[in-house]
Amino acid sequence: MTSTAIVIVLVSALAHAGWNLFGKKVSPSGAFFWYSTLWGALLTLPVLVYYFPLVQKLGSGIWWLVVATGFFQATYLSALAAAYRHGELSVVYPLARSSPLLILLIGTLFLGRAETITIAAAVGILLIVAGCIILPMQRLRDFRLANYRNLATLFALLAAASTAGYSIVDDAATERMRNLLDGIALDAEVALVFVILQAWSALVWLSIGLSLQKTERRLLRQLVANWRSTLAAGILILGTYALVVWAMAYAEDVSYVVAFRQVSIPIGVVLGWYFLEEPLHPPKILGVLTILAGLLLVVLG
Repeated sequence: MTSTAIVIVLVSALAHAGWNLFGKKVSPSGAFFWYSTLWGALLTLPVLVYYFPLVQKLGSGIWWLVVATGFFQATYLSALAAAYRHGELSVVYPLARSSPLLILLIGTLFLGRAETITIAAAVGILLIVAGCIILPMQRLRDFRLANYRNLATLFALLAAASTAGYSIVDDAATERMRNLLDGIALDAEVALVFVILQAWSALVWLSIGLSLQKTERRLLRQLVANWRSTLAAGILILGTYALVVWAMAYAEDVSYVVAFRQVSIPIGVVLGWYFLEEPLHPPKILGVLTILAGLLLVVLG
């Protein structure tokens, strides 16, 4: 990863930890994320209109990728909301953030791109996953498989799989867009346009999902009064995602970007300790240190 990618991802990680904490506290529901996505789509509509000449140049292959990434993003937000309803932030967030790394690593190997991932980076990814498993424990002897056989874990893993899905799709789509618009648009412009298209696609998929759920439709009506909360979350979500997609242009392999994004986990722990006075149990400290060691290996690799 280049220094530019590292700085972009660091800013993105800080925002990501923030909106997850915010979403968990206000209303962990599909309706909340529907409003957040709607705000992001509406606020960036003038930008999309401005770049409409670029949008017209996109081929059908890219449009199908936009449809796919919207589906994965909608599934991710819905699963994350469900996980937060059934579990604690300190448990769900590490699981949802770490699991995509293994999925992406395995996917990269099966795609025949193993040479793009160094041994150091692979070890770093495994350390990050190990650290995220240790992080939620209050005591090291608390580790039991039964602790992870619950709905919170199930939905967290579904969110993780969706993250891996849209990360792979986004990397392929933005690479095609950069090649197509080479000399016409900057990498940052490509990332911005793609993320806006992704937001509209995710909004459509979320609308379909919410239309089938009576509880979520009721929450949609209730959350109208919380427009400031959904607006703030929408800005953070869209801004976070735009930065990550932009960072992909500066990394040799998308797995590096997805791996380094996990710096948001120790950031989240520090924010919880400082602002929410959450206790720092020894396993939590050990987990953070393990994650930081893994992140260092990923960057150096």
